[in-house]
Amino acid sequence: MDSHTISTLNRLEVVDTGRRRRWSEEEKARIVLESLSEPRLVAATARRYGLSRSLLVTWRRAFAANRTKSETGFVRAVVAEGGPVASVAASSESATMHSTERRI
Repeated sequence: MDSHTISTLNRLEVVDTGRRRRWSEEEKARIVLESLSEPRLVAATARRYGLSRSLLVTWRRAFAANRTKSETGFVRAVVAEGGPVASVAASSESATMHSTERRI
């Protein structure tokens, strides 16, 4: 037999790493807020909770995207019946005073 065809592998050991951890949304938010409390706390916070730094950064991006998404949205509109509303700008006030139509 040639030496390059002989296998020296006698034993193969499989290490069980356990189940994947599942983090609730509340736990993720708490960890992200902790990492945002001071600059340069991403790596330290990730080590404290046994996370990879990249996973924590992914959570932070998702948290920031959700925060900006929830801050932008529709504003409640009310249809006014009478004269111009007090908060109408002076330039548009003269145009709305002559109109008897309903305004938002």
